[in-house]
Amino acid sequence: MGFLNPLFLLAGIAVLVPVILHLFYRQESKTFTFPAIRYLLRTEKDHARQIRTQQLLLLLVRVATVLLLVVLGARVHIPGPGGSHDPTALALVIDNSLSATIIEDGRRRLDTLKAVARMSVEAASYDDVIWVVRAGSPWEVAVPVGLTQAALAIEETGASHGRGDLSHAIARARALVAQSDLPRREVHVFTDLQATAFSEPAGGDADIPVIVFAAPSGELENRGIDRVSIGGGLPPLQGRRAEAAVSISGGSAGDTVGVRLYVGDQVRAAARAPSGTTVRLPMGPFPSGRVDGHAEIDPDPLTGDDRHFFSFMVRDPTPVAAVGPTPFFLAEALAVLAESERISLGGVGRAATLISLGGEGLQGRTSSQSALVVPPADPARLPALNRRLAEAGVPYRYQAGPGEGARIAQSDLPVDLEGLDIRGFYRVVPAEPADNPTGTAGTTDGGGGTSRVVAGDDGSLVTLSTGDPWLVAGTAPTGPYILLASPVDEQSTTLPTSAAMIPLLEWVIERRFGDATGVSGVTAGTSFRPSPIASAVRAPDGTVQPVDGDQPFLQTEVAGIYQVLAGDSVVEAVPVNPPAAEGDLAPASRGEVGRTVPGVRDIVDDASAWSRHIFRAGRGPEPWRPLLAIILALLVLETVVAASRALRTRRPGA
Repeated sequence: MGFLNPLFLLAGIAVLVPVILHLFYRQESKTFTFPAIRYLLRTEKDHARQIRTQQLLLLLVRVATVLLLVVLGARVHIPGPGGSHDPTALALVIDNSLSATIIEDGRRRLDTLKAVARMSVEAASYDDVIWVVRAGSPWEVAVPVGLTQAALAIEETGASHGRGDLSHAIARARALVAQSDLPRREVHVFTDLQATAFSEPAGGDADIPVIVFAAPSGELENRGIDRVSIGGGLPPLQGRRAEAAVSISGGSAGDTVGVRLYVGDQVRAAARAPSGTTVRLPMGPFPSGRVDGHAEIDPDPLTGDDRHFFSFMVRDPTPVAAVGPTPFFLAEALAVLAESERISLGGVGRAATLISLGGEGLQGRTSSQSALVVPPADPARLPALNRRLAEAGVPYRYQAGPGEGARIAQSDLPVDLEGLDIRGFYRVVPAEPADNPTGTAGTTDGGGGTSRVVAGDDGSLVTLSTGDPWLVAGTAPTGPYILLASPVDEQSTTLPTSAAMIPLLEWVIERRFGDATGVSGVTAGTSFRPSPIASAVRAPDGTVQPVDGDQPFLQTEVAGIYQVLAGDSVVEAVPVNPPAAEGDLAPASRGEVGRTVPGVRDIVDDASAWSRHIFRAGRGPEPWRPLLAIILALLVLETVVAASRALRTRRPGA
């Protein structure tokens, strides 16, 4: 218990007034002459006892009234939430991720979270410093603001289709308030308590209290589109029909949902399919050029994952050239693709994809030509192959070793490689600096600096059961490349005689560099790097943001097609889709939240009780209403007792 006006307690000296009056009070005695003196003496003693009792009661009531008036004037308060508080560094973490866009009872869950966040601002004071952290927009910079700016930031918080990583957001919020020199620090979190948002332990100072508001939610079943695959991962050929495979997740057993395929604004195909399955829809034919579209299912309360966007370039038959002695099975596979007009065989000068046998032709190719490097069957020719790779700036080399008896363990390709036997293979290892005259320790961009590897940091697209890479991809100063670890013959692998031979070869030829169809695109909330010649990016809502071609584009919070512009021309289209994890609406338990976020003080699910849980180190409420009621009751009691005494003393014959 504390007092806001402690000096007012000096007024408690006034309690001496009723005490002094009581001590100096004298009852005037009256003398009466009666025959029965003994009876009168007994009556007088009883009457005196009643008077003393009334006087003592009056003294206690008056002393209590004065003391309560002093306490009321000193503004007594009870420590705890609900009242004024010391200056506080406050971080408000708002979960504006995709799961918060669920509509329940005609209202978005995000609107409920924002309403409770405003209650925190209303309970704050002008001495507080506030940060607003949006969990679904991690690229946004949080700056310290006052009450008015904080309320405006909450009002302007929009829904993001990205993932709400609350563990990271809480750690970030704790770091922000920890840098403040204010005496108190708190973090308020407003979330739907989605379990996937607490996947990792939250860092930061566990002594900084975290109070969580969990929006109440019912049992909801969600359906969504996991992925869309066009043409098995290859862009369709001009003038030919293709197929879109739409994978549907969620729902309950026996549940069916309508599926529609849009190209532009027109429906090109529709079907009805059970939830949890993949439905294949025909599309095309298309003329040469870029095709944008999306697949959608019937809407449910979480509509953000009911659409999946795609963009791809319709291709002409790819010019291909083979340099070096071509193995029989590889030559036959190329002939089959050429006869079906999926590729066109020709000279090296016009080839878009170069099939390099033993590394031949790598050094003279242009940076726009991709290369498939096939090693020779004779290990004695490996030094010549490694020399050609080094001259072309490829940061890998082939190494002979006990490469026998392996199987495919992991594959990132849209081609079914299951069941392939790898009887012989070389080890593809990073090149030493002495073996790489260009000085590239990793894949490099066209300027000779370090660049990205297509499939992760190690560049491995297919990994064997021994842990060795079997298909490695990247880009070098001389262009994109794919390295195969096995010769294409039946002594080294069963690939030449398997059904995967032609699809794998076609995928390698058409893949070039990056995602051939643009279907996978970018996950909402993550960045992508525009073309170096880009000047701006047009978002799905039509807003245009200038970009620097050397910097990643961060603002991908809304799903849709992002157009990369060079002046007025569209040079690239990037489909952005929600993360699959946001479609899992399973809530986290209180125990899981407590284990993930050390320092959680309360998890509140009642908005009306929120103000009683925040600012826990505050001064608490002032109980002036009950004190005033007690004072009034004492005054009434004092009046009744005093009036009763006066009547008794005036009663005739007393």
